Amino acid sequence: MKWTLFGKRPTNPAPSWTGAVLAFIFASQTFIDSSAGYPQYMSFLAFGTGFWFLYQGIRAKALFAFLFLPVASLWLLPLLAIDPFSKMNAITFTAHSLLALLFGVAAYTYTARERVQK
Repeated sequence: MKWTLFGKRPTNPAPSWTGAVLAFIFASQTFIDSSAGYPQYMSFLAFGTGFWFLYQGIRAKALFAFLFLPVASLWLLPLLAIDPFSKMNAITFTAHSLLALLFGVAAYTYTARERVQK
């Protein structure tokens, strides 16, 4: 199989619940005040799942998955004591919404599962 933009999909796709839930979590984090400091568990969740979806995209030969690499790497900054997410600004809004969009698109494309007939 050749590399394509969204990779291999099932013939009768159903969205990946993992990607959909992660999209919801990061979209909701866009509007949560983190002025006391960004939670470490969110950094680990974003970085870990971002690389997991990158790995899944490589397996499905989806070029879209490579967008997870730079976006998920932003969540290393709070772990290195550089906290761009401590203020509600354009960086916080853009990073969280972009990661949510990436998870949402991945849920409906290369990580979609085969729909079970009832």
